[in-house]
Amino acid sequence: MKKLLMIAVLVTGSVVTQAQSGEGIRGFKLGVGANLAIPANNLKYASIGAGIDLLGQYGISDNIALTADAGYTSLFGKDGFENTSLIPIRAGVRFFATPEFYLGGKVGVGIQKYKGSDSQTSTAYSFGAGYFLSPQVDVSAAYDGYSKNGSIGLVNVRLGYTFGK
Repeated sequence: MKKLLMIAVLVTGSVVTQAQSGEGIRGFKLGVGANLAIPANNLKYASIGAGIDLLGQYGISDNIALTADAGYTSLFGKDGFENTSLIPIRAGVRFFATPEFYLGGKVGVGIQKYKGSDSQTSTAYSFGAGYFLSPQVDVSAAYDGYSKNGSIGLVNVRLGYTFGK
């Protein structure tokens, strides 16, 4: 029991030290990701979707990073509806509660394209949480919304890879 307690204290101390030092958070990083999109709001015509993105992150303090991302998601149509394309371009912020766990939010512009129709520009926003499995690999879940004369929303589950350390 004493050995377990000692290990717990050492691990906790290590995590606190890393969080305070900001290892891995400060500076610029670039990453790519793949996502699974699950329709959540006003998307009865879509079954599921998949996409890719490019994300830049600049750590400005031990716990705060600014982000910018652009991506492409295709929502697969159902019941005779065509696929829908979503292209978000957003800026945001991440708060790192620990070096691995973060909460984030983004806002920007979203371009929606339905086959056979003109594209529509809307306000795009996102909020969610993520966890770094290693310094390069993270997994996250977020609600992504697009709003203009009504709104649509989806839950994105993302697997990302960050270049460098």
